[in-house]
Amino acid sequence: MSSAYAALGVSTRAAALGGFSAKPARRVRASRAVTAQAAKADDAKRKSAKTAPAADGEKAKLPKEYTFHTPGSVQETDDEVVFAHQTPEEADKWANATVSHVGDDSHAPVHVGVVIGEFHNTLMDRMLEDARVAAVSMNAVIDEVVWVPGTYEAPLVVEKMLASDLDAVVVVGYIEKGSTLHGQEMGATCSLVFKQLELEYSKPVGMGIIGPGATAEQAEGRVAYAGNAMRAAIRMARFLAKPEVN
Repeated sequence: MSSAYAALGVSTRAAALGGFSAKPARRVRASRAVTAQAAKADDAKRKSAKTAPAADGEKAKLPKEYTFHTPGSVQETDDEVVFAHQTPEEADKWANATVSHVGDDSHAPVHVGVVIGEFHNTLMDRMLEDARVAAVSMNAVIDEVVWVPGTYEAPLVVEKMLASDLDAVVVVGYIEKGSTLHGQEMGATCSLVFKQLELEYSKPVGMGIIGPGATAEQAEGRVAYAGNAMRAAIRMARFLAKPEVN
């Protein structure tokens, strides 16, 4: 028995007394601490790689950790995305149907307005740049940018833009996680109003809002929401601009 305890680093005397030596316990704790520190460092490196700010003129990146989602043209991807209905094996199933992806078959000019919150200005500067890069990449034009105090003040400006000659509006903001439900209430109210305005004017409203309930770390990794909202709004505007075929 003493040899078995010795192999575990436990003294024979401690084993006989039914207890373990304190020295091995300290070594175990120290080993665990080192392991935890290493894991934390690795995690920090991964997060840093995912959320590193994009260079000026480049689109922001999003973490690609989805199980059932291959990022499409609205999302970030450097890979060609092929849907099942586009493959030779599946195409025959849809021979008698019209299958399309909104806006992908159009290059019609789109004029966009952006409504953006002032409160988190440094984050918003980056998100606005990502929206601009997305518009340029899709040959669309941002005609107007209006800064508002926060997301709650955006609906009035969105409505004014929709009533103008603009083809689409994109809202950019960040509703952070707070100690009360204020942000959740604001987000629920605004998202409903934006959708109502979109349907009323038959013009797309892109939702480039992080949150509600997002931490600073989560917001850092979601700057690309702005570009995604811009691309989605442009595609929808082009779809709505297509003449109906009788």
